[in-house]
Formats: sequence, structure tokens, C-alpha cells
Amino acid sequence: MTELTRYRVTGAIFLASIAIIFLPMLFDGDGLKHTEVFNSDEFDLQQAVNALDLSVVVSEDISEVPGSKDALDAREALRQTIDEKGYLEDNDTRIGDPVLSIEDTSTLVWAVQVGSFDQYDNATALRDRLLQDGYSAWLSNVRKAGGNRTRVAVGPLLLRNDALTMEEELVERYDGLEALIVGFSQ
Repeated sequence: MTELTRYRVTGAIFLASIAIIFLPMLFDGDGLKHTEVFNSDEFDLQQAVNALDLSVVVSEDISEVPGSKDALDAREALRQTIDEKGYLEDNDTRIGDPVLSIEDTSTLVWAVQVGSFDQYDNATALRDRLLQDGYSAWLSNVRKAGGNRTRVAVGPLLLRNDALTMEEELVERYDGLEALIVGFSQ
């Protein structure tokens, strides 16, 4: 028997073996599991929520959960630094917003403040224009004696030289815009 014939016979035996194993699975139906296709039109969210057994997931006594005491203590400490309207008491910035401050020798991250507005719509208009022009602009709400103000800034920037360059670029590009380099933190 030649080598070519031997390869052909071996290949034929292999293919026959595969066919003997897999063809019965395909044709008798036992080998294929029926999978239900998800139909979003028939999905009832309320029924799915009612079917959940939350008693298994959530313990009645939260103190039994490992690490929960530290988390609860941290939450309480944070609550003590926030007033009833959601502003941090030490810097009057709304919780969750970036904190802008006067830069000093301890500043590690900078931003360029390009506006501070009484009217929220004016601040969002400037921010949207900056975003459209490709700048990383965002808002920060702060409480001042005269009322709430919304500041618009670009950044954060890790180098002060980058902040200086950004300030010059913004003043040059947007006529009449006054920019201020400030410290950035969360």
C-alpha cells in the first residue's frame, strides 16, 4: 500500500468516526438543546423583579457583612462634611463636582477656568461650545454669598506649563474670554 493511499484511508476512517459520533446527535434531537430566544416585547420587568429572592442576597443585619462597619463610618463622616443642600462645607462646592481652588505650592493638578456664571444655561452653552471644539470642558457648581454659580473649566492638566499653554490658546481662540489657572481636585 502506498503512502498516499494510507493517508486517504486514515482520513476516511477519521471522517467516518466523526460522522458516527455527531450525526446521531444532530438527527435525534437529544444532542441539541433548545435555547429560548429573548423577546423584549414579551419581557415583563415587574414580574422579573417580583421573582427575585432578595433575602438570600441581602442580610437583615448589615453589620454582619464584612467591611460594612468601615463603609458605614466613612459614609457618616462624609455626611458630616455636606450641608443639607449637597455642598461641601469646607469649600462650598457641590458634592461630586470637581473642586477648583487658587493654586499654591502644593497644587499637583491644574485646570483653566474660563467662566463663572449666575445662569446655568450660559455655563452649559460655553461648556458645550468648548466640547464641540475638542476641549475637555466641564462644570463645577459652587455656592457663593450672592447665590450659586456655575464655573466652566478645561482640564485637568498634570503640568503647570500645559495649563499656561492651554490658557494662552483659549484666550487667543475665543475673543474676550478671560482665563484663570486654578488648582484642581476631586
